[in-house]
Amino acid sequence: MENIRMKAYAKINLTLDVLGKRPDGYHELSSVMQSIGLCDTLLMSKTPRQGIEIKTDCLELPVDEGNLVYRAAQCLLSAYKVQQGVFIELQKRIPIAAGLAGGSSDCAATLLGLNKLFELNIPQKRLFEIGRQLGADVPFCLMANEAGSPTTALAEGVGEQLTPLPSHPEAWIVLAHLPIMVSTKTIFSRWINNAASSAKSTDMVNAFATGNINEVASSLSNALAPVAMALHPKIDALMMALSAQNAIGVNMTGSGPTVFAYFFTETTALRAIEYIKQQFPDCDFFNMKVELKQKEERM
Repeated sequence: MENIRMKAYAKINLTLDVLGKRPDGYHELSSVMQSIGLCDTLLMSKTPRQGIEIKTDCLELPVDEGNLVYRAAQCLLSAYKVQQGVFIELQKRIPIAAGLAGGSSDCAATLLGLNKLFELNIPQKRLFEIGRQLGADVPFCLMANEAGSPTTALAEGVGEQLTPLPSHPEAWIVLAHLPIMVSTKTIFSRWINNAASSAKSTDMVNAFATGNINEVASSLSNALAPVAMALHPKIDALMMALSAQNAIGVNMTGSGPTVFAYFFTETTALRAIEYIKQQFPDCDFFNMKVELKQKEERM
């Protein structure tokens, strides 16, 4: 095999509980994560000389050690003493710094792709260990990208403890990405421990057991949303606008600024997008159906 193509799927946080700060400085989390059809594409090719070369269509991304794709490739090739180099072309569709784990998913796709490209036969457990060192969302993205189909899991610890959950019930999801920069570090630093609002993932796990989209939608939560909305009121306004368009559930993913909403039908989802575009003309919208096989298109 001389080259390989990998898809790197975005994720959304259906719940995000912050349970406290650990002695190592990280926060203890509990989150139900869902992979979705929006994805980046990575094309990887062997090169005769050692080294890593990255090309991307996203001018905002670095192509050196500042890119998780580079660091993932460097880590794997060095650890397993691969003598050849690699050229990686990254085609971005997932907005960066959006709470959608775009960088983590690209990192995970790199680990999976290079393992296959160089026939390293690295076991899944070891890939997860490497991924955990590179980012908290990487283990879930490894699970989702390897499956290649919609994946749901409860992530605990700092994201490395994964428990697969039943398939997501069918629904239409609208993603709305605001062009604002949200500092994850700032959001976490301003989070205030509130047990009453930071232990919702168990409700979501129970909702998935029912297979009922109404139960799932009513269990959406994010402990970081109040902090993000206080710093960026536009996130709150966007969530309220989606709720007013007959959404059956609305949530913010990660530390923001992307929000998403559930709709029963494609027609109501598209109608909501067209209406809200008038209020948020600078917002990027993505519309997709979550089911056993996903289809996705950018609006």
